[in-house]
Amino acid sequence: MVEPKERSIKSAKGMACLVCNGNAFSPLYAGLIRCDSCSFVTADVDASEEELQALYGQYYFNGDEYADYLGDKAVIQKNLRRWLHNVRKYTPGGKLLECGSAYGFFLELAQEHFDVLGYDVSEEAIRYANEVLKVPAKCQDFLGDHDLAPDSFDAVAMWDVVEHLDAPERFIERSGELLRDGGYLFLTTGDIDTWLPRRQGPRWRLIHPPTHLQYFSRKTISQLLNRKGFEVVRVSYPGYWRSIRQILHGMFVLGSQGKSSFIHGALRKLLPGRMGVYFNTFDIMLVTARKTSRLQT
Repeated sequence: MVEPKERSIKSAKGMACLVCNGNAFSPLYAGLIRCDSCSFVTADVDASEEELQALYGQYYFNGDEYADYLGDKAVIQKNLRRWLHNVRKYTPGGKLLECGSAYGFFLELAQEHFDVLGYDVSEEAIRYANEVLKVPAKCQDFLGDHDLAPDSFDAVAMWDVVEHLDAPERFIERSGELLRDGGYLFLTTGDIDTWLPRRQGPRWRLIHPPTHLQYFSRKTISQLLNRKGFEVVRVSYPGYWRSIRQILHGMFVLGSQGKSSFIHGALRKLLPGRMGVYFNTFDIMLVTARKTSRLQT
């Protein structure tokens, strides 16, 4: 689930930390740097806006980041139903905006309780959401759509989005502008400071720039949200349903590191690919934050 890149990635030289505004960084792993002040981790990647946009073409959801996103709809919606349950504990109904709505799987579920609207960079995904699922979604720059009225939404959701964004702080600011006072922002993203990523280091499955650019921890995402006018209400570490096909894709494609394609092919033939498996590695955060004031830079 991705949103457009707002600007090209800056190199570490002259870069300000988006969490604390510090300007001193140290190398962490190949391609990643860490802020010396707050320990926020970001990718140090030089790429043009066109190159970054090209990452999210027609193969992103079918062969690149995902083995078969559409084919895994039933498994993906098992997770999204749980996220929706969390949303409704704080906001039972009203107007909900999803930033990075992909093919509209969450919007389809949420429209039973909310007046929904989605944004995503993928034209194919938006077409499917509009024409097949019949949910309202736009292939448009979320930051630049001035048709949205301030203080008009009760909830904003970003599921697995902020790690993809070149400027996540601007998307959080924009969310705050659109939320009514007391409205809620909900997001999921990896926590690089939990046990598994600290144990695995550069082999952690979520480290794959340039599609994943930002690597938050509970501390740094809370610090950023607080600075942008949000109070963090709850951070939890839920388990996920994944299809066997996607698990194998993560092991042998995203994190291949020379692993055997023969073994991958054999396992795909032997195992029921669409079957869902539930597990929890306690390295994905579900963050709930409430808007408390006007956002500040």
